[in-house]
Amino acid sequence: MPPPPPPPHPSTLPFPTQLALSPVPLQKNTYTTLHPPSRMGNPSNIAYGGYVLAVAAKAAGLTVPKGYNLYSMLGTFLGPALTDYVLLARVSVLRQTRTFATRRVEVLQRWKTKEGGEEEEEERVCLTAVADFMVREPASLIEYSRAPAHTYPRWSACPTQKAVFTALFDDGKISKDMLDAQANGFSLLPVLYEQRMVPSAIFAQNLFGVAKSLPHSQDNLPPAKRTTADWFRAKDAYAGPEDHIASLAFIIDGAISLGALGFNHLWFEDVAAVSSLEFALRVFVGGKEDGGLDMNGWHLREISSNVAGEGRSFGESWVWDESGRAVACMSQQSILRPRPLKKGKL
Repeated sequence: MPPPPPPPHPSTLPFPTQLALSPVPLQKNTYTTLHPPSRMGNPSNIAYGGYVLAVAAKAAGLTVPKGYNLYSMLGTFLGPALTDYVLLARVSVLRQTRTFATRRVEVLQRWKTKEGGEEEEEERVCLTAVADFMVREPASLIEYSRAPAHTYPRWSACPTQKAVFTALFDDGKISKDMLDAQANGFSLLPVLYEQRMVPSAIFAQNLFGVAKSLPHSQDNLPPAKRTTADWFRAKDAYAGPEDHIASLAFIIDGAISLGALGFNHLWFEDVAAVSSLEFALRVFVGGKEDGGLDMNGWHLREISSNVAGEGRSFGESWVWDESGRAVACMSQQSILRPRPLKKGKL
């Protein structure tokens, strides 16, 4: 009898399965994922930071009463999550009123080591955050939101990511190695989301930054005015509001730290370190049942890199729904450490 086929890689599983949380026995408000996180956009054995954010947002949401919607989550990445271990989330109640709920969340990983022949368990906290929830107000005094920095065509007029990048290859602008590098490094999102690339966006023109030497149509703009944008919608059906929020946290994090590289003709080989240090996620709509966040609908995402200096960069990612309503934004500071200068020989 032939051996059974290997289990599917976690990155190929539906999003609700990848981000399924199970309560940890005898540990109040503590949850564990059933699968380890996967990497994306990082050549090292480091998980995509969106997993940690998604787990934090979902775990916090599981501890609040029904009808409370996440409107803010602020936190710090304390260290990278590895792709070898599952993620755990510990949630503490800081506030619970009839209107507001505040939770402190730690996302961590545990593993076993042997010291002197005895097995010991170690843990490392990857993220700490404070999440704020609020019940829906009965009415709004006024309603408005900012528009994207540039005008973009609707999703129906934009090509798929595969079509855009295949055209770059067919036109001789990129090599097969570049195409494969992008596909391998960023293979996660196409599994979970349907995406349409905005032709004027930088990442549509330079293969998400992989083809760093290619000119792009925003080279004439100052770096802080440059943007990239795409349309997306989740492929999987989500059971509850926690999954919609987790999905938003997952994708809005994507590529903010890479904007400073990809917008300025730089890539991983040009830096000693690039990764997110801290984040501020703000959600401007309620839950799907109230006509709010529905990740199965089309959304426009625009990423900018507004500041670079002191070995760091500051970027933002904004998300709008099809009607043009701002759904959420995330800002981050990221490490952007240059490679040390080579000393000349005397």
